[in-house]
Amino acid sequence: MSTPQSVEESTVDERLPKYYKDINCSKLLSEMKNLDDVTTLKALEHNVTDPYSRNFLVDFGDDDAWSAFNLDVDTFAQALAKPRPSSLYTRWINIWYPSEHQSTLEVIAKRYDLSPRLLGLMCSDPRAVKGNAAVNDSKGSSSFFAAAHQPLKYLRHLQEQAIEMEEGWKSLDMSNIEEPTMLPDMSHYQIVNEVWHYSSVDWGRKYVCIGYNALYNVRLKPSADVEEKQRQQDLPEGKRIWNWLLLCDDRTVISITEDPFPFNGGHFSPEEQANVLFLRRNLLNIFLQISKAKDTTKKSPLTTLPIRKSVGNSHEETLHRPSDAPGLLFFFLFEDWYSCYSLVIRREHRYQAELNQIRQDMLHKAELKHINRLHHIGRQLAVLKRLYQTYESIVDHVLEKQTATMASLANSHIIATTENSEQLSSSQPQVAEEDSLLGVSLSSAARVRFLRLKHRIRLYALAEIQDCLDQKESLVMMNFNLIAIKESYAVERLTRITLLLGKVTILFMPVSLMSAYFGAQFTDAQFTVKSYWIWFVVIFVISALALVIFGAVSGTMEGAWRQKKKNK
Repeated sequence: MSTPQSVEESTVDERLPKYYKDINCSKLLSEMKNLDDVTTLKALEHNVTDPYSRNFLVDFGDDDAWSAFNLDVDTFAQALAKPRPSSLYTRWINIWYPSEHQSTLEVIAKRYDLSPRLLGLMCSDPRAVKGNAAVNDSKGSSSFFAAAHQPLKYLRHLQEQAIEMEEGWKSLDMSNIEEPTMLPDMSHYQIVNEVWHYSSVDWGRKYVCIGYNALYNVRLKPSADVEEKQRQQDLPEGKRIWNWLLLCDDRTVISITEDPFPFNGGHFSPEEQANVLFLRRNLLNIFLQISKAKDTTKKSPLTTLPIRKSVGNSHEETLHRPSDAPGLLFFFLFEDWYSCYSLVIRREHRYQAELNQIRQDMLHKAELKHINRLHHIGRQLAVLKRLYQTYESIVDHVLEKQTATMASLANSHIIATTENSEQLSSSQPQVAEEDSLLGVSLSSAARVRFLRLKHRIRLYALAEIQDCLDQKESLVMMNFNLIAIKESYAVERLTRITLLLGKVTILFMPVSLMSAYFGAQFTDAQFTVKSYWIWFVVIFVISALALVIFGAVSGTMEGAWRQKKKNK
């Protein structure tokens, strides 16, 4: 390992704290940049939005803030091994594309004693999902269509499969089975891709970890696969990204983000680069808020975060700032107000606008295709509702206070915090009761913000989604009612036509009888043309008057007059 003296003087900032020089890592010394320096902040901002950046590390306190990008596993190992000074009370480690950083994640897991299952989930490769998902989707879709279109044939097929499985179990030699093979081959990213409201909350004695799906309101290219298109109709529009957040006992916050485009081979198109910039918008804002190089309070007060910046310097706030900063950083990484606002919170969000457009189309011409579109909107809103209910559940779990159980108190290594604790035997290593509890406690500043977020989720997101679902149901009923009204108008029109034809028939029936009478050959009877037309007019007028009187008495003339009036 090279010494700090071997690093070129031009690449090392003279203001670099002694802590980094004592780590004795040339890579860390050359990459560490001052976040409070305006000249280096622009380059660091570009690194955050660069899709080819792999990770970064930020250490900050009241007076200093330092950041380094694209560190290797050895640099992380040395940085985590050496305790930070009190002046750098918070550390933030961010990792993109976690499947490429398995060695780094193993170092983090050893440092904070993560569970093997949690480490395996973090190191999962999203590229392993595509093949399995395609096979499962094809099997599921073929079975669905067989059951829908050929139910008897499909039932016979199921019976044959059951008989084959029963005969196979009877002839199976259990002695040849060495290990279980019944567990399904299912990856972590296959689960989170199929179940959008899936979440994970894990506690350790050195950390608390949450995993969740975040939905970003970006427009993606439509899939060329017909089955994938049908599947996406029932999912909210946008990009789903899985995130891990860890809050550790040494005031370290670790954020791990899924690869948004795992199948592009490491080459980003202009559209994908624009999407990456949108996906990292909240993270970029938090990164810039840690810096004191720019004052954004007056320019954009909504984006100002109280992680490191403050208006006053009271003694109480100064004392609590080291303990408040990690929890606040953990909270703001989870909150991501930008995505929530753009999805369903703003006044004219996409679902509300689409429901209003469907309502206008229904009033113009109600059709059954509107029911199909409303069905897909309802499915999307249901997925979105469960997604926000997951966030609410995560907040409840994070705020849940861990207490000592009877099993932990019965352990001889645990010292209860009582007055008689000094009388316990000290022959074995002892652990304080509060240190034996799972999880990392949040500061009051973070707890009140998590509670506020929970209320916002209920008031703004879930309430708005429920309103849209209610409106969707009312539009379905409205569409059926409009179709029924349309059909009633058609029946009424057909009835009027039938009445008109009947009246015409009745009008000319007496005339027809009269014409038949005049055309008959009677003995000693002579009819002239004049007399024929006289009787024709008389009978025609009498028939017309009779029809008018009948229409007035029966009320059939009133509907026609009203219809004419309405058309005018």
